[in-house]
Amino acid sequence: MFGAALTAFLASMIPLWAMGFYTVPGCDDYTYGVKTHAAWKAAGSLGAVIGAAFETTAEYWHEWQGTYSSIFLMTLSPGILDEKWYFLTVFLMTGMLGGSLCALIHVVLKRYVGSASRHQRGICALTILFLSFQTMVSPADGLFWYNGALHYVFMQSVLFFQAAALLSFWKARRGRRAAFLLLSGFLAFVLGGANLLTGLQSCILTAFLLLYTLYDIRRKGKESGPEERWRLWALLPLAVNLIGFAFNVLAPGNSIRETTAEGMGAAAAIALSFYWAAVYAAEWTTLLALAGFLLLLPVIRRMVEAAETPFFRPWRTAFLSFCVFAAMFTPTLYASSSDGPPRCKNVMRVTYYVLVFFNLVNAMGWYSQKKRGSLFFRLNEEVQKSYPAWLAALGAVLCAVFLLPADKNTYTSVSAIRSLANGEAARYYEENARRLALYNDDGLKDVTVTYLTAKPYLLFKADVGNEGSQDYWINISIVDYYGKDSLTVTEEE
Repeated sequence: MFGAALTAFLASMIPLWAMGFYTVPGCDDYTYGVKTHAAWKAAGSLGAVIGAAFETTAEYWHEWQGTYSSIFLMTLSPGILDEKWYFLTVFLMTGMLGGSLCALIHVVLKRYVGSASRHQRGICALTILFLSFQTMVSPADGLFWYNGALHYVFMQSVLFFQAAALLSFWKARRGRRAAFLLLSGFLAFVLGGANLLTGLQSCILTAFLLLYTLYDIRRKGKESGPEERWRLWALLPLAVNLIGFAFNVLAPGNSIRETTAEGMGAAAAIALSFYWAAVYAAEWTTLLALAGFLLLLPVIRRMVEAAETPFFRPWRTAFLSFCVFAAMFTPTLYASSSDGPPRCKNVMRVTYYVLVFFNLVNAMGWYSQKKRGSLFFRLNEEVQKSYPAWLAALGAVLCAVFLLPADKNTYTSVSAIRSLANGEAARYYEENARRLALYNDDGLKDVTVTYLTAKPYLLFKADVGNEGSQDYWINISIVDYYGKDSLTVTEEE
């Protein structure tokens, strides 16, 4: 089963990686890369580029937004060196999300459940990754646009790595504890300056872990020893998290940016967060997601049967998980009275799948230890008896749902195959290559281009426009980035 899952996953990723070779810089890649691109072009020095990145970060912190980690990294797009390196974006984002989810699932299933084999861990990780990559709300923003993907998908991946490091710290031998603690502290610093969804999530999860440590020490009383008290060092990454997050939200630039949107009160934002969490939990529990999780049930059952670790009451973990999920909607509601743009929902959906998976593991573990005679447990036993038939039936459902959607852009790989097969991706790249040749011509100061005719769902973000159009800001960014005097668009071929 692991071999089949790995083969299917890699086959689904090949079209995405192939599409990555047709993507080009766009929108805020130019806005945030103005100074770093100029530094590389003038000096050809990485040191000069890093200095320009710090300068840009400080400027935006004072004038636009406080997300210092994201801003610093957003200035370092692969395209600032040469546009031909921009294809690395899709490999960076898929690598970060894939690596972080594998690390988190490995730590939880091996260190805490304890009875999961490497193949069982692999099947679980591949299934969650498949759902995450294939059902992104906006894959163009989440995988193929450096700026948008860095701010959300990359930073959410850092959060998953931090969670894996903290959980490893809890279970590590004495010689490795300090290393995991320092790693957690560094990642906490990065997350403090990430997008507000991820930054707030990091503070909440680290606080949960510390509170549970205090609860565990109090519950054990005199029986608690150095092992439990050592875990109180989790206060260090929490402190770093909170300080960094405060530095983020209190940035002077935030007050300037707030004038461009109408927010709402904190109490209303928190209340509406639960409403939108329920709405999207229902919407994202699709037939494909249900088939994927049902496919995992026998695997999870085998993992938890031999587990000696005590599990939590399912309703408690489900309630806390829903609260964590709902908290992701609060920053955008508070700042702009909206449930968030599609690039925010990319990481919300991934987090939802991760939380559902861990709740399934906990619930099945708890039922196997406490309610072996329950209806849920007996149904699971019947599934185990007809395991091959169960796999075949759900595999057929997965294939049918995935390969035969009414909208060919429903699933990321299907959309990629379509754009590659009909030549749309190649035309998009060729049209942009002609533009880039004009942009990079230092002797040409007034550039005229035509509108893009190819707009692949996975690659197209926004096009330039003439003065007065809503996209004219992109023209201004390109003019600054390439040192031009003007950029206009003509309808002529």
